Amino acid sequence: MTDDDPVGLRYAIASNEGTIDSPFNSHAAYAGPHLLVIAEGMQGMSTPRRPGVVAVEELRRLDVLTDASGLAASLERGIEGLREVFRGLLADDPRSEGTGVLLTAMLWRGAHVAIAHIGSTRAYMLRGGELTQLTRDHTYGQLLVEAGSIRPEEMGSDLQHTSVVVRWLDGNPGEPADIITHEAAAGDRYVLCTDGISRVMPAGTFLDILRGTASDPQEAADEIAGMAFPAGQHGSFTCVVADVVRQRG
Repeated sequence: MTDDDPVGLRYAIASNEGTIDSPFNSHAAYAGPHLLVIAEGMQGMSTPRRPGVVAVEELRRLDVLTDASGLAASLERGIEGLREVFRGLLADDPRSEGTGVLLTAMLWRGAHVAIAHIGSTRAYMLRGGELTQLTRDHTYGQLLVEAGSIRPEEMGSDLQHTSVVVRWLDGNPGEPADIITHEAAAGDRYVLCTDGISRVMPAGTFLDILRGTASDPQEAADEIAGMAFPAGQHGSFTCVVADVVRQRG
């Protein structure tokens, strides 16, 4: 597809607050015509501002029409700007020590996409009935898989595999976010989500929901959020679902 192809996004957001307190229970999401963001906060004990909300407020400025060749650079600048914001929070208030986010963001121009990712939030693509994870988890379990110490299907056998995060974004110098480019196609469905889904929802159930609500992103998002924690006994969960659709000329 080219920039001239008449495609756009139909998108929706859904959340389930759960009941278990966690330093990661500070989620925020944004969906607009050019930008999708999911952010999962890591919050200091006395942090006055929710870090997930801070991240979304900063990054939503990127929701403007951007040349396809500049998508990745724009995301990189946005991420570094967010790092500066967290650095400023820490300088202004030492109680913000430990504040940061896990996040995934997608910046769009037609069918061209740049993806920024750091932490254990995820981006998925459903294309032709097949589900693909577009992001790489920055978790202890993923390191074990890559080292050959465990098999991918063993990732959920120990809570440490998914709950111990090895990379995140805060105000300190650190490894940059992963920035990748991607080409979408009309009919694709994309999901951005916090890490709870991979821990509590069977992969088959997740796939069935995405396949079964082809015409309505809101229905899919609501069903994912509702089924992820049916008993309300888990931490909070947020997802964004977006469909790539042809626009009428």
